[in-house]
Amino acid sequence: MDVTDTAKLLLFSGAASMLFSTFLGFLMLAPMQPWGRQFLKGMNFKQFGAAHLDWLMLGLMQGLVGGLVTVFAVNPPMVAVWAMVLGAWLNPLAYVFRAFGVNAFAFEGAAKQRLAATLGLGSSVAIAYAWVLILAACWNAW
Repeated sequence: MDVTDTAKLLLFSGAASMLFSTFLGFLMLAPMQPWGRQFLKGMNFKQFGAAHLDWLMLGLMQGLVGGLVTVFAVNPPMVAVWAMVLGAWLNPLAYVFRAFGVNAFAFEGAAKQRLAATLGLGSSVAIAYAWVLILAACWNAW
């Protein structure tokens, strides 16, 4: 991929994350409806708010990386680009798991909880790894 395609991927993924978060915002209105309280009984719905904000923030982060790639005219390693995209999409799932009673922030308990925690840790590591490679490419181009 060339610089333009890399930036397009990052910007599109970031914008899609913003749209997805917008739809999640509509879902967050459900518990405020008379029918929604019963339908979502037993769910920790505040965790969807955290996921909503995380997808917004990570969508903006992808857009920032798309801007850096464009302004610095760098083509970072594709592993870094995909780590950023996949990490940004998977990272908020820890809150979604928590909404359903699985604490993805603690590596303990049943296999389901350990898998969720591993996914959360892996996505965080992927984002940090991507930032290091992308900023190093920008620094070298500067």
